[in-house]
Amino acid sequence: MNIIQSIQISHNFSESYIITEEKDWNSVSFYNPNKDIVIVLVLDKFDEGNDYLIVLEEFNKDIDKYENEEELKEQLERQFQFSLDVFRTRDEVIAKLSNEVAYLKMRVYDVEKRFEISLKSDQLKVKSRIIFLLTIYDELSYEDIKKQVKTSKRWLETVIDTLIKNEIIEYDSNKKTYYLNF
Repeated sequence: MNIIQSIQISHNFSESYIITEEKDWNSVSFYNPNKDIVIVLVLDKFDEGNDYLIVLEEFNKDIDKYENEEELKEQLERQFQFSLDVFRTRDEVIAKLSNEVAYLKMRVYDVEKRFEISLKSDQLKVKSRIIFLLTIYDELSYEDIKKQVKTSKRWLETVIDTLIKNEIIEYDSNKKTYYLNF
């Protein structure tokens, strides 16, 4: 039995929508009892049948407006092509956004690695080291900063106080953490 016959039998003369996904076949169909016809939209392999149910529902609402088969076919083709364009455009937008997100994630990773390399060098002053740390880690406790910045306690506290006074960093007393003020 071929797929078209199988779809006709599956509708069993009752108003229904069916999505058929097989190895070499992808479609969505409906049976309209008023016209006694089955309309089948043959989709590309990767099209989602659920996306096209709305197209068929809208078409089914207007199906009684068309007297002859040719008008019916033309209208269905127009609606299908319009929907196809919309879905493909949506997919292109999603793909573009996905690529942009992937690119931005790589850039963030690269920047974090560069900051880490800079931090590992002993070329940074205490003030710069603290700013770099808070750039990478969002917020840190005093103990976390102290572990990463090799200097005396007195000098570390003086630098932190200066950064706070200059409104470069702030202190969250609830969390007991420092963070960049931006």
